[in-house]
Amino acid sequence: MAFSSVCFCEAKVHTVEKGETFYSISRKYGITVDELCSVNSLTKNDVLKAGQKLSIPSKDDKSAASERKFDVYTVQKGDTLFSIARKNGISVDELKKLNSLDGSSVLKAGDKLKIPATILDTKTASLPELPKATDPRNYSDKKGDSSLVWPVKASEVTYVKGKVSGVQLSAAKNENVTAVRSGTVMYVGNYRGYGQVVFVQSKTGHIYAYSGLGSIKVKKGEYVVFGDVLGTAGIDSLKQKSQILFMVFQKSIPIDPAKAPRG
Repeated sequence: MAFSSVCFCEAKVHTVEKGETFYSISRKYGITVDELCSVNSLTKNDVLKAGQKLSIPSKDDKSAASERKFDVYTVQKGDTLFSIARKNGISVDELKKLNSLDGSSVLKAGDKLKIPATILDTKTASLPELPKATDPRNYSDKKGDSSLVWPVKASEVTYVKGKVSGVQLSAAKNENVTAVRSGTVMYVGNYRGYGQVVFVQSKTGHIYAYSGLGSIKVKKGEYVVFGDVLGTAGIDSLKQKSQILFMVFQKSIPIDPAKAPRG
């Protein structure tokens, strides 16, 4: 099931050909990938298929396309209209109306739904007060569940003890670090001894901190969805192993990352 596209007057229609990408199509029409995705309610990680129809905004519509009105929610296993509406702070009726759904509609994992855009003021972002990471390798004997959804395919999940609260996740060299929860990127860059960090705030107010990254592939103010690539795993300078530190905060208070909402 796919939701209907956002409509723009006088938009051209492009039929995807084999081998085409978001980048090649956007370049052909002189628009950005973000504009192309926005007008078609898609994400950069969606797979284009030959024969697929895409709306191409006209030059007069480009400014409208850049003003995000909707975000994308990827349906997870066990989701219901009620649970999705509650997660995103809207009513079931509003969710149905946005996606042209009725009482007989069946949700499947992987379906993409439109939800109202979350526009957060990143200039005045209230980030959690992390203690300076003087010794980020102070590990606990407590081990985490590696079968859960983590930012990397971690074979080892180790809790960090002391003032720093979170989990250290083993990773493959240059492995992609992906968002475990949709939200707005509130901060990117080096942060208080934690190396390169990405902070993402979800609609529920939870702030997800992905730290110790080797590279960052998102920008402050971007909206990311579950599974979007935020960057790559970095190398621990002492152990010379690829890993990241993952933390989650609710109202600036650290919580167990294993219990944080996902999806």
